[in-house]
Amino acid sequence: MPKPLDRDTALKIYYTMLKIRFFEDTIRELYYEGKKPVFNIAAGPIPGEMHLSAGQEPAAAWMVAHLKKGDMVFGTHRAHHTAIAKGVDLKKMAAEIMGKSTGLGKGKGGHMHLFSKEAGFGCSGIVGAAFPQAVGAGLAFKLLGRDNVAVAYGGDGAANQGQFHEALNLAAIWKLPVIFIVEDNRWAISVPKKYSTAVAKNSDRAVAYNIPGVFVPDNDVVAMYEAAGEAVERARRGEGPTLIEIETYRLYGHFEGDPQHYRPKEEIEEIKRKDPIKRFRNLLMDKGWLDEELDKKLVEDAKKEVMEAIEFAKNSPYPSVEEALKDVYAPFPETGLPVIEEIKGRKLPMYQAIAEAIAQEMERDPKVFVMGEDVGVYGGIFGATYGLYKKFGGERVRDTPISEIGFIGAAVGAAAAGMRPIVELMFADFLGVTLDPIMNHMSKNYYMSGGQIKMPIVVTTAIGGGYSDAAQHSQVLFTTFAHFPGLKVVAPSNSFDAKGLMIASIRDDNPVIYMFHKGLMGLPWMPYPETAITEVPEEPYIVPIGKARVVREGSDVTIVGAAMTVHHALAAAEKLKDLGIDAEVIDLRTIKPLDVDTIVKSVEKTGRLLVVDEDYKSFGLTSEVIASVVEKAFDKLKVPPRRIAYPDIPIPYSRPLEQYVLPNAEKIINAVKEMMGK
Repeated sequence: MPKPLDRDTALKIYYTMLKIRFFEDTIRELYYEGKKPVFNIAAGPIPGEMHLSAGQEPAAAWMVAHLKKGDMVFGTHRAHHTAIAKGVDLKKMAAEIMGKSTGLGKGKGGHMHLFSKEAGFGCSGIVGAAFPQAVGAGLAFKLLGRDNVAVAYGGDGAANQGQFHEALNLAAIWKLPVIFIVEDNRWAISVPKKYSTAVAKNSDRAVAYNIPGVFVPDNDVVAMYEAAGEAVERARRGEGPTLIEIETYRLYGHFEGDPQHYRPKEEIEEIKRKDPIKRFRNLLMDKGWLDEELDKKLVEDAKKEVMEAIEFAKNSPYPSVEEALKDVYAPFPETGLPVIEEIKGRKLPMYQAIAEAIAQEMERDPKVFVMGEDVGVYGGIFGATYGLYKKFGGERVRDTPISEIGFIGAAVGAAAAGMRPIVELMFADFLGVTLDPIMNHMSKNYYMSGGQIKMPIVVTTAIGGGYSDAAQHSQVLFTTFAHFPGLKVVAPSNSFDAKGLMIASIRDDNPVIYMFHKGLMGLPWMPYPETAITEVPEEPYIVPIGKARVVREGSDVTIVGAAMTVHHALAAAEKLKDLGIDAEVIDLRTIKPLDVDTIVKSVEKTGRLLVVDEDYKSFGLTSEVIASVVEKAFDKLKVPPRRIAYPDIPIPYSRPLEQYVLPNAEKIINAVKEMMGK
């Protein structure tokens, strides 16, 4: 049982609540400077939106009172109370809200994106995102053998998100030390709970996942303290997660400037009368734990601490404009591994080369683990985790439910907690159900945190058509992933590159989307070009991310491809040779960052450029490569650049239809002949 509330603990919590309220009152006053008489969101010392948590202090102060160093908290867009309660540096927090260089994220995150590696805190502007990330942190603690816990916050609106339910299920089946807090403030922006939620209490949903669900009524501070204490002790004992719902109230609108037309005036007046700080003050007075003199001192101390933070922020400089371009990527760490250019060793199919790379990295670093659908006993649908389950067991090679946003969101939390997850998204086509954790979190957390929070995540995914899998299992989507700042995207075309790129991806401190073409994996039940199966060294090595390779030298035309189109280009080059045309073939290997220099150097020699891509034509890889070359070597081009890409249509099922629209060697030969005037 958690220890009962004592005077010292109660006074510390009361002081935390005072500090939260004074901080928000002061920030609120500053926010409106320069915005009146006409409200202008961009004016004044604090730009953007502002979401205040005044009235919701018990959910944070009474939960965090049970936490210790090493525990992690994942908050929402309304996170000042949780950040302060968790011990985030108040000066740096104020500076971040004002967009100053001394802020937590150097002014790059703002009040909805507060990160403190030191305090173990992060928050997100995306509703519901905290839940799977806390699951990932809880998984990290379990794998590392630590008795820490992770806490996730969300509003009653967030409890209707799919990722909330996926997160609860994952945490429950894996018995993770995670506590889910739902702050029920009655409103999801302007929609009342009775119109959005089928159950009266979100805590009742816990029964569906066979975990405890606790309802704390009416912002009850003591009940919240007891519920939180029991949940933390349960988590530390290894008994799994708890869902706590606290009935709380926000004193102000959803955002500052919110007219609150939807909210009855009598409700607002009732909430003001039930201010939790005043109620707790009265309770402390009744118990004899607080008197007027001590109360005055605590109020003055809290105000002083807040004002020192505000003055620090006001006096801090804005970041230089050049700072906007920094912290997109973490530096690639020194690996000590060789960069091998010569392909040598044993011949391995790509799927075995990938699995070997992962196995060697898992042996080297206990923080590397794998999770995804069918990655365990099955070895991955396309063999990328072949043999790993037998070697490392189900803890580190972890089969998941079909909950893509849940386990990929968990990878974000696991990385924030110090792990290096490899997570398989079975097909690139499934990106849609995982877009939030990939697009908004793993790609941006390093930047928004000002370089504090690294995201060493590898997302593996299968790409490519040619097997009549139709429009939802055959896409490539190179540039969809590459479009997001902060992500790296690689696509090996052969076994040698597959191993070296995988090791480089795992060692990278940035998120890498590792895309393997189904038709190159060398699986016995799928056809593949012989050129995809190459020799592979037994020892670990890296293929540098961001470095293309000239796989065939030539003097008349440069053909650029990636993954399967490299093999089409090589086949075409051999036939073009019989026509007296000498083609140079470049394998990009990395889609982002794109190795423009290697392409330009080749075009300067040949004067002709043909780009071949299995991804969609419009707004894709072909146009990016051509634009980059035109910008740097326009005067070297003898003829306009050409491209062959998949047309802007869904991928058809029927074999003749699919073969008609996919790139192939014949299309390359015809395009080159036209460019050469033959």
